[in-house]
Amino acid sequence: MRLLEPVVQVVGRLSFRSKLRITALIFGLPLLVAAGVLVFALNARVTALETERSALAMQVPVHRVSARLYQLLAMQRAIQDRLGGSFALQEQIAVRQAGAHAALGELQRAFAAQGFAGPSSAAGFGRVSWAAMARSIDAFDADGLSAAIAGLRAGLEQLNDGAGLLIDGDAASSRLLGVLTAYYGSLVHATGVSAEIGAMTLSRKSLRGSRRSELTMQRGNFNVLVQWSMEALEKVGQEHPAQAEILAKAAGRLNTAYLAVQEALTTKMLDTTDFGMEPAAFLALTETAFDETLGIGSEIVTATDHLLAERLAARKLQRNGVILAMLAIFALVVAGFVAAYISIMRAVNGLSDAVNTMAAGDLGARVEVTTRDELGNVGEQFNAMAKSLAERSAQLREKTNDIHTMLQNMPQGILTVVDGGLIHPEYSAYLETIFGTDEVAGQAAMSFLFGDDGIGSDVLSQIEATLAACIGEERMNFEFNAHLLVGEITRTLPNGGVKTLELGWSPICDEQDVVEKVMVCVRDVTELRQLEAEAEQQKRELEMIGQILGVQQEKFTAFVDSARNFVGENEALLLAADDSHPELVTQLFRNMHTIKGNARTYGLLHLANIVHEAEQAYDELRRNATVILDKEKLLEQLQAVMASIEQYASLNDVKLGRRGPGRRGSEDKCLMVPRAQIERLGAGLEGLDLPSLPQETLVAVLQGIHHDLRLIGTEPMREVLAAVFASLPSLAAELGKEAPVLVLNDHGIHIRNQACDLLRNVFMHLYRNSLDHGIEPMAERLATGKSAAGRIVLDMALAGGRLSMRLRDDGKGLALAHIRRKGLEKGLIPEGASTSDEDIARLVFAPGFSTASAVTEVSGRGVGMDAVRDFVKREGGEIELRLTDGKVGAGFRAFETLITLSGTFAVQVSAARLPVQARLSPGSESMPAPCGIMGTLLNLEGKLSAT
Repeated sequence: MRLLEPVVQVVGRLSFRSKLRITALIFGLPLLVAAGVLVFALNARVTALETERSALAMQVPVHRVSARLYQLLAMQRAIQDRLGGSFALQEQIAVRQAGAHAALGELQRAFAAQGFAGPSSAAGFGRVSWAAMARSIDAFDADGLSAAIAGLRAGLEQLNDGAGLLIDGDAASSRLLGVLTAYYGSLVHATGVSAEIGAMTLSRKSLRGSRRSELTMQRGNFNVLVQWSMEALEKVGQEHPAQAEILAKAAGRLNTAYLAVQEALTTKMLDTTDFGMEPAAFLALTETAFDETLGIGSEIVTATDHLLAERLAARKLQRNGVILAMLAIFALVVAGFVAAYISIMRAVNGLSDAVNTMAAGDLGARVEVTTRDELGNVGEQFNAMAKSLAERSAQLREKTNDIHTMLQNMPQGILTVVDGGLIHPEYSAYLETIFGTDEVAGQAAMSFLFGDDGIGSDVLSQIEATLAACIGEERMNFEFNAHLLVGEITRTLPNGGVKTLELGWSPICDEQDVVEKVMVCVRDVTELRQLEAEAEQQKRELEMIGQILGVQQEKFTAFVDSARNFVGENEALLLAADDSHPELVTQLFRNMHTIKGNARTYGLLHLANIVHEAEQAYDELRRNATVILDKEKLLEQLQAVMASIEQYASLNDVKLGRRGPGRRGSEDKCLMVPRAQIERLGAGLEGLDLPSLPQETLVAVLQGIHHDLRLIGTEPMREVLAAVFASLPSLAAELGKEAPVLVLNDHGIHIRNQACDLLRNVFMHLYRNSLDHGIEPMAERLATGKSAAGRIVLDMALAGGRLSMRLRDDGKGLALAHIRRKGLEKGLIPEGASTSDEDIARLVFAPGFSTASAVTEVSGRGVGMDAVRDFVKREGGEIELRLTDGKVGAGFRAFETLITLSGTFAVQVSAARLPVQARLSPGSESMPAPCGIMGTLLNLEGKLSAT
């Protein structure tokens, strides 16, 4: 250092800025420019070789995708002609598509690994996107496949050109790259064109015109391209003995790779007229050629990459040597700067001492200015700053006092969390009121805010980790993780009180936008949440009341009684159960599924949602034999269902005052008779002088009375199913279908009250199944010449003491092929067994069987037809599916569902008693037309004399 003292004294006479400018101009700028240019040039060479290696790695994956697309295109051409044996190729489509997708996925991963931009990106390759290529593969579209192949070839050419593969400076590398970029791609193309034209030719059994010329040219191309490639490989092997064996092996494989394809082209197409080869066999030859080509390409790529790697290592060694030399020069330059540094530090030390004094709290520290350079100016500016700082400190103390006063009087809890997760000593006084403690400062923020039961330990750890990751980092980090911070908690205080607290988290950052601490605003919203909960409960009750009002009083009461019975039955079954027997679980599931279906039919959505949760538990037991039957949990779910039912019933009885006798009862109990019906019966008898009536008239009157009495306690079928019919339009909208046209041919049959619930439960399943599985979407129906809306017909008949009901629709029919597959999967049909269409159709009644592809709110749980059969059999009835067309063995068969019950469940108005229809004006209330005695009196046509 003493040797440099004269130099230091000379340099010290210059200003600090002059020292830096002169030094930078004399030493720094030329050195930096020269070093930058040199390093840039060396790095450019290294980068060029690395780019060539990356582009080299893309050759085989791109050609692999092209090969798979050529095979698909050839198959499509052959199948499209529908001649010869091309139909056999249809079975291979899925396999070929899977292979093409696999090759495409490998290509995408290769691009992602190499990090290419330009012609290849995350969106696609060249002019073709990944999605477009995938769609072409899935669509099996010739135009799309051709466009994808052309796009791949153009994109590869652009990639090779941009990476410099076509103009490599090394002779050996250039020859190998020429094989890969020119001859290899042309061989893949020649094989693909031969596959396409050859498959079409073998399918059509004809080869003429341009196709013959093209096929002849491609046959010749194989020989030329193979010869050129082998010559290039042989030359490189001579120049690089280490690669000679690999290249010789590749040349040998290349010499034989296309012999089978050329022979097939010659003997089966160009030089023959019988075309005695199947397209599938020819495509198998081309696929073998493709696979051999790809294997050869991999070997050539390996050899080429080895040569490029050797050149790259040499370039890196050269670059590193230059860098080391530059570092030595830089060390010499640094030594020159040391002298200038000593001169500067003498002035800086004075400033440093003054700053340390000020940091100790003495704002009266000043710098003694002894130089006239920039550092002297800095000393004068420092003195001015110290004076200004003392004035601002006084102002800051005043503002601090104001903030402290505000924190003491603000009716809201505010605290700040500092590094380490502790609470800063400065916080609002109201925080003590909220948490009921004055021990706040220095406490662990997580424990203070959340206690032991505020939130789960996992969430607490998440918040703690989030705060630790944000404090000391940029604001952006906090904004990215702010969603992990809890906004509201329920806190149990030490005094036993429970409060709902709303938390607001805000970062406090420094001038560099780095989070120093996090401010938490705590607001007591306990009363507000209680009011919101009460309002939500009232809203829920209003929704439930609206749902109840949408159901007739009598039907609602009948539904509640039915639901109570089903829940009671499930409770009894669970209490008596020892394990999850399949029949027990099936019965539990049937009952719950029926309650849900009826609740959805009547629009009681809150109940339907609760029942759905219980139904899922039964479904899990039914589908998974390893699940243990948890009685307590299932009984709790039943209690929740019953509580919801009772809530609906209470709203109906108490809030709406719609108390009623409930179900109209069975035959051995009293019957509910509409007042209008009794009044009409009385009105028909009033004014008649019965003793003076002719015998035939008196008989007619008695028959009318008998008829009216038989109809007491019955309902027309259209009223029994009114709720089911009303639910179908919304169900159709949910399924994306048109509302069906419903036809009911009841032939004057009325249903007794005790059977109404049964038929509602049964037809609720059947109509929903018909709409879900039978009726097609509008577009599909219109495409097959059907009307946009489906048609569901119910025919009723009462004969021989039996009530029969036939339900059919004009949909696509019963999916027997799908049912057969399901039956085989579930073991319901023995493997290899011969089964009739009728036997397959009966599988829909098997427990847990469903033809739906997915579980939804509408179908897919395998309970519908099983439940229907159970309901019907409980009442001594029968149900069966009858196939109504003669298409034996077809995938879909038209059918009808036939249900027969005891004739005691129905009453039929005889043809002689069918009344004169009442004519109603528009908008008037529809009343039942007069029948029985009133119908009889209206049909007497003036035969009675006035009394």
